[in-house]
Amino acid sequence: MKELMNLSTYKVEMDMFDSDWGKVEHFLASHHLDGIELYVDQSPLPEDIPARLIQGVHLPYWMGRHRAWQDDTAFSSGIDDLEKIYLFGGLDRGEVIGNLRRAMENAHSLDAAYGVFHVAYVELEHVFTRTFNCTDRDVMDTTAAFLNESVSSFPDGEPPVRLFFENLWWPGLTFLDPEDITYFTGQLDFDNWAFVLDVGHLMAATMQCDKEADAVDTVLEVLSRHSDDVLDRIEGMHLHCNLSGDHMRACLDMEIPENFGQMPFYDRLGKVMQVVEKMDMHMPFTHERCSEIVEYVSPDYLTHEFIHHDLQSTGHKLRTQRSALNTEMLRPAGPANPRRR
Repeated sequence: MKELMNLSTYKVEMDMFDSDWGKVEHFLASHHLDGIELYVDQSPLPEDIPARLIQGVHLPYWMGRHRAWQDDTAFSSGIDDLEKIYLFGGLDRGEVIGNLRRAMENAHSLDAAYGVFHVAYVELEHVFTRTFNCTDRDVMDTTAAFLNESVSSFPDGEPPVRLFFENLWWPGLTFLDPEDITYFTGQLDFDNWAFVLDVGHLMAATMQCDKEADAVDTVLEVLSRHSDDVLDRIEGMHLHCNLSGDHMRACLDMEIPENFGQMPFYDRLGKVMQVVEKMDMHMPFTHERCSEIVEYVSPDYLTHEFIHHDLQSTGHKLRTQRSALNTEMLRPAGPANPRRR
């Protein structure tokens, strides 16, 4: 199992390292990490990224793309182009497909082992109203169609980087229903895919996780519903703790902010992020039982996924979670997954 941390090339994160990849490499070594899961999109990559540090990538998430795939008049709606690109991934279907293809090509150019892709739908007002007008399977239908078309032009119809499908708590792939997973993967025309289990997102989806030890039991119970075939396809894990059960339940009765629809896009987005950050806390595990989740799944890649503010706080989170995991105990020489014994 390789241990990674998440990172992007956004200025706020690169400033922590003075935009010096040598300092990034030193930070990884000091925390006994094997590399980075780097956020990449369709933009040209900075030339100085050392590919040797990049184990995987996180591909862009266009949160409203499902609606545009159900009704492409969304592209001609009255919102400005910047908002369309943020929500849908482009100004028309062809541009969105091209943007995903370029993002996958960027991942391939870094020799990444995988690219994370969200199978989920949410638009800004949904965070308050929770009125999505779609089911998990509706989102899976449009996502499978989008992915099939996007990868069809690559050799043998396979994506150039292994796609890791990530769970969220919005409509789409939540990992709560085993039959939904089979439904989704059965629509894919390619085989170069796996899952990345985001533990914090699964905690949010259950709306039951308020205490850490109990949350571990909740996660393990959900995972026990899935077949070995599905669990064997979980090749990656995003590990972080999310004790937001009380908040998730309270959000069922939220009201949309006054004059929300008249606010500029980035003001609306800011209001939404204030809520989402309480839903998706990205805190380190502190209880040693978190290792039971890792042992049960036995992923090939474990990403310690946190929100970065400065090196000191990120370092503290890494030390806290790795100490709780006792990660050296999770690197056995032979098979150690208790689920397969």
